[in-house]
Amino acid sequence: MPARSEKHVYDAGLPSTNAPFNLCVRHGDLIFVSGLPPFDEAYSNALREAREKGLPVPPFSNPPFPEQVRLVMDNLKKLVEAAGSNMDCLLKVIVWLRDQRDAEQFDRIYRTYFSGRETLPARTRIQAGRTPLDCGLEVEAIGYVPRKRARRNAARRGPMRPGRRK
Repeated sequence: MPARSEKHVYDAGLPSTNAPFNLCVRHGDLIFVSGLPPFDEAYSNALREAREKGLPVPPFSNPPFPEQVRLVMDNLKKLVEAAGSNMDCLLKVIVWLRDQRDAEQFDRIYRTYFSGRETLPARTRIQAGRTPLDCGLEVEAIGYVPRKRARRNAARRGPMRPGRRK
């Protein structure tokens, strides 16, 4: 019977908003990253505090769209790396845009997070009816942890067999 894989949770040091989900979950060699909105540390802290105290959610400041994209993609990269992988190992990415007219601007920034065309994951990009707190986008992903390559001389690590030269 194969060994049972356990679920591991990663937050990559990103600030918590006290939402009822984990940012990144790894099970075996698979990685699942929750939808990431462009919440910086200050906003995440304000949102967490409001939720903890039962206060209304603070309004989102809506910085320029390119800043929102970079923040989301940087956070995605941090989470994937914390789970032992890299951006080129993403298999599927789902992108929700507040406005589809931002698609080309998103794509220009998005491409820079991958090493080349052949490493781009499958992707769905849609205009959402409404994004969290009307922010510019939200991105989620599924990926894998690459297997470590075996060393070429792995067979030579053990004791020498009789009649075999070193």
